[in-house]
Amino acid sequence: MRWTSAFTYGSAVALLAALISQLLGWSAARAWFLLIWAVLLLPVVIGLFRHPMRWPAWGVFVGFWGGVGVVFLIVVQLFALWNVLHGPAYGAWSAWPLAMVGLWILVASGLGYSGEGFPRVVDGLGVLTGVGILAISIGTWASGADAARVAAVVTVPAFCLWASGLGIVFWGLAPRSTLRSRAQASI
Repeated sequence: MRWTSAFTYGSAVALLAALISQLLGWSAARAWFLLIWAVLLLPVVIGLFRHPMRWPAWGVFVGFWGGVGVVFLIVVQLFALWNVLHGPAYGAWSAWPLAMVGLWILVASGLGYSGEGFPRVVDGLGVLTGVGILAISIGTWASGADAARVAAVVTVPAFCLWASGLGIVFWGLAPRSTLRSRAQASI
C-alpha cells in the first residue's frame, strides 16, 4: 500500500497541474497532465477495494465498473493527446468514464463511511469528490464545457484534499510485519 500512497499523491498533483494548465490556456499541457492523472488514478481506484463497506457485493460491482471507467479514460486521454478527439466529441467520450469513477469514489466512501482505518473526514471528502466528479460528467453531457469547468474548479481542490487524506490512510494500511521483516533482513 506504500506505492498506492505515492500514486495517490501523484494523481492529486497531476490533476491540480491539469486545472492550472486549463486556467492558463495551455491545452497541450492539460492533455498530458490529464493522461498522467488517469494513469495514476488506476492504482487509487484499485486501492479503494481495501475500504471496508457495509454492502461489499455492491462495492465490488461498482468498483469493477469504476476500474473499467479509468482504463477507458486512459484511452480517451490518449486520443485527446493525439488530437483524435477534441471539442464536443472529447467531452462526450470522457463524460461516462468520469461518471463511473465518480460513482465508485462516492460508493466506496459512502458505503464504508468511517470504516476501520478510514477517518470520517477522508470519507466525507470522498463523498464530496465523487459528487463533484459526477457533476463534471453531468455538466459535460447537459450543457457542455462551461458547466464542467465550473464544477472542475470546485472538484479539483476537493479531490486533492481527499487524495492527500487517502494517501495517509493507504500508508497506514501497509502491513507492519512485512516492513519489519524486510528491515531486519537488510540488517
